[in-house]
Amino acid sequence: MRKRLSLCIVTLVTTSAAVSGVLEVCPTCPLRTLEQALARATSGDTIVMGPGQYPKTHAVITVPVTILGKGWPLLDGRSRGTIITVRCGNVHLRGIKFANTGYSSLEEYAAIRLENAPGCTIRDVKTENCAFGIACYHSPGSIIENATCRGTGAVESLSGNGVHLWKSPGCRIERCSVSYHRDGLYFEFSSGCRIEGNESSHNMRYGLHFMFSDSNIYRSNAFHHNGAGVAVMYSRYVQMENNAFSDNWGPSSYGLLLKDISGSIVCGNVFEQNTVGIYMEGSDNTSVVSNTFRSNGWALKILGSSVGVLLARNTFTANTFDVLSNATRSSVRCWENYWDHYRGYDLDRDGYGDVPYRPVSLFSILIERVPSAILLLRSFIVELLTYMERAIPSIIPPTIEDERPQMKAPSPMVQVTMPELNCRRSHREQ
Repeated sequence: MRKRLSLCIVTLVTTSAAVSGVLEVCPTCPLRTLEQALARATSGDTIVMGPGQYPKTHAVITVPVTILGKGWPLLDGRSRGTIITVRCGNVHLRGIKFANTGYSSLEEYAAIRLENAPGCTIRDVKTENCAFGIACYHSPGSIIENATCRGTGAVESLSGNGVHLWKSPGCRIERCSVSYHRDGLYFEFSSGCRIEGNESSHNMRYGLHFMFSDSNIYRSNAFHHNGAGVAVMYSRYVQMENNAFSDNWGPSSYGLLLKDISGSIVCGNVFEQNTVGIYMEGSDNTSVVSNTFRSNGWALKILGSSVGVLLARNTFTANTFDVLSNATRSSVRCWENYWDHYRGYDLDRDGYGDVPYRPVSLFSILIERVPSAILLLRSFIVELLTYMERAIPSIIPPTIEDERPQMKAPSPMVQVTMPELNCRRSHREQ
C-alpha cells in the first residue's frame, strides 16, 4: 500500500513538473532564442526571456504557453515579417518589446498575430516601427491591456493598424496607447467587445474605426490629433460613454462619424476643437445625451437620412455653428440642451427658456450650399443676418427646435425629465 502511495506521489510531482515547466532564454543561456524554447515547450510551460536583443525573431506558437519578459527583452524582426504568430488558444504574453516587422502590400505583418487563438492575453507589451501592432483574427475572448503601439506614420498604404480585430468577438482592449498607425484601433465583425481607458492619437486615418460590430462599449478613451477622428459604421447597440474627442481638423475630419448605426447612445463625452463634433448619417434610434461640445467648427451635422435621433441635455459653447441639419422636426427630438447662442428669457424662473430655440442658422445652411461663403464669417452681413434671426425667429428653418432650452449649462449629475435619457439603460430597451 505504501509503495502504491509513493508511486502515485512521484507520478503527480513528475506530471506537475512536466505541465508547468519553466524555460529560460537569454543571450548567454543554453536557449538563446525564443524559437529554441518553443521547440522544447509543452502545454502549460512558462518561457522567461531575460533582457537583451533577440534579432531575426519569427516565432510560431502552437501550444498554450506563457512568455514573460524581464527587463524588456527586444524581439527584432529586422524588417522581415511578423515577429510572433500564435495559432492556439490560452497563450499569454507579458513584458516584451517588439520592433521592425517591415512592410508589405501583400501581407499584413504584425508584431503579434493571433490566428484562431481564443482566450489569449497580451499585457504590458510595446511595439515600435511595426506595420500592425497587435492583430487578432478569429480569436474571441482575447484581452489586450497596457500595450503601447507606436508606428512610423509614414505612408498610409503601407501602414497597418495599432490594434486590429477581425471576427474576434468578446475581446477587451484596456489602457492601451496607440499612435502613428493607419487606424489606431480597428474592429470588424467583432461584437460584444469592451474598449476602455485607451489613448489613440496622431494616427493617419481614424483613432478608432469599427464596422459590423454590434453591442460594443467604448468608455473613458481619449482620441485626439487623428487624421479623420473616430468612425463607427454599420453597427447596432453601440455605447459610447465619457470619451474625449479633440483636435481632429481637416476637410473630411470629425470628432465622431456615425454612419448607418442604430439603437446606440452617445453619452457624457467631450467634443472639443474638431472640424465637426459629430457627423451623423443614415442612423436611427440614436441618443446624444449629456455631452459637451466646445470650440468646434460645427458641433453637430445631422443628415436627413437619420431618423429617431434624440438630442438632450447637451452643452454647446463657443462653437462656430451649433447644428447643421436637413432633417425634419419629426426626425430629431431636441430637449433641455444648453446653447450659448440662445438669447431667450425665463420669466417664470424655472431654469428653462420660455421661447424655443432653433439651432440651425441661415448662415450655416448657406455655407453648406456655397462653401466659399465662409469668407463672410464675422462680417457685418452675417451679424445683420444673425440679428434678423433673433428679431424674427420665424425665418429660421424649423428643422430642429429645442422647446426647453436651458438657461445655464446642466450638471451631468442632474436627472433629465425624460425617462428614456438614462445613459446606463440597456441597448435593447431603446
